[in-house]
Amino acid sequence: MKSREFLSALYRAAVAAVDPERLVLEALGRRGDAVYFRSVSAPSRREFVFLPDRIFLLSLGKAAVPMAKAAAQVLERRLEGALVVAPSGSTRDGLPEDFRLLSASYPFPDEKSLAAGDAALKLASQLGSHDLLIVLLSGGGSSLVTAPVPGVSLEDKSQTAALLMAAGAPISDINTVRGVLSRLKGGGLAAAARGGTIVTLVLSDVADGSWHLVASGPTLGVTPSKSEARAILDRYRLTPLVPPSVRNSLLDGSPPHPEPNPSTSRWSVLLGDIRTAIEGARAAAVHQGADVRVIPELLSGEARAAARRLAVAGACAGNLIRRGAGPHRRLVTLFGGETTLAGRGRKGSGGRNRTLALATALQIAGVEGAAALVAGTDGLDNGPDAAGAYIDSTTVARAYEMGLDPRDALERNETAGFFEKIGDAFTPGPTGTNVGDVAFVLAPGSENGFLEPEEEWVIPLPGLS
Repeated sequence: MKSREFLSALYRAAVAAVDPERLVLEALGRRGDAVYFRSVSAPSRREFVFLPDRIFLLSLGKAAVPMAKAAAQVLERRLEGALVVAPSGSTRDGLPEDFRLLSASYPFPDEKSLAAGDAALKLASQLGSHDLLIVLLSGGGSSLVTAPVPGVSLEDKSQTAALLMAAGAPISDINTVRGVLSRLKGGGLAAAARGGTIVTLVLSDVADGSWHLVASGPTLGVTPSKSEARAILDRYRLTPLVPPSVRNSLLDGSPPHPEPNPSTSRWSVLLGDIRTAIEGARAAAVHQGADVRVIPELLSGEARAAARRLAVAGACAGNLIRRGAGPHRRLVTLFGGETTLAGRGRKGSGGRNRTLALATALQIAGVEGAAALVAGTDGLDNGPDAAGAYIDSTTVARAYEMGLDPRDALERNETAGFFEKIGDAFTPGPTGTNVGDVAFVLAPGSENGFLEPEEEWVIPLPGLS
């Protein structure tokens, strides 16, 4: 098996491990009119059982459609109403006809996001004291539903988020600021309910364990303090740059929304996150006879700076003596997380994964046998054209032979065109899931350092036929 075939197989296994439809079906079930939830990511796999009068469903995020479709299979006639909010271009793909599907913009909200936010708040307000609201959250929900606080326009709120992204702020900081500028986020959706029970199933793209912040925590999050939001803006020196309406709102002592009703019971289940995906890749690598190393520290920070960690794995790890490794076993190092693009890096055509890949390629140039795949689990990297890129020890040399300047492409962040021209773009298409990014790095070694399975081993990508 060639290096690219191996790395692609690991990606497919990682994505399959976080298949949203399968995970919802594992976590949600029915016994007659009773509904139960299973903590699939916890070793105890505890069950929580409810017998509500009515059941409502709200599904938000990049995986909203497959998650809602799975819930419909389980709940059937028990559902009183369902709202699904997905990125623009999403299709019904098997959703029941009575499910309301709204599309909105990602990664920045639009007028459709405002309509979706109003619809979500209206759905929550229907909840009675003996009713159940099931909320299915996945990455991307923050821009798909929005409800700015009075005095702050959608444009001003979007501009503030864009400034934080351009400064390289992690998603947790961005969502904190979003939370204090929203009537829906930071627990605002739960506050709209008059009582009853809210159970949230989360497919998390927040890598540091803060999965209550997915989609800015509409049901789980504790309302962030305005002083915390001001501190974040000060940290990135953005306070003078944000719109005056945002500064005024953060100085106002009133909360963005009331606290949730004490009679509203809130429960949550983590379905999976980037570590779930990495475990899927690890199992696949072992199956193929590779020697595997999983890096527990998640990828973070600016993409160009993070490349050093991948380069060390590619250039040096192959020289380590590893007990139990046969003479032909390849060492693969698995990373997960999410980097950022800061400053001028956000102006070009490439996304963070292709930027990380090219920065790594420059550092492993000439290290014979080193190779890597860097990609987003959603199949996207600043657009639908690619999820990331393959690189190896020859990437830089091949580029120069074609008249391309990799350092200039990295400086201008024109990495999309760069990898397309040299034929190394990784294009699996949208996967229907999203838990962050992966990077799989092969240390130097023989191309024959993998076991060939006895029969063809194929893992399909969720959402693709």
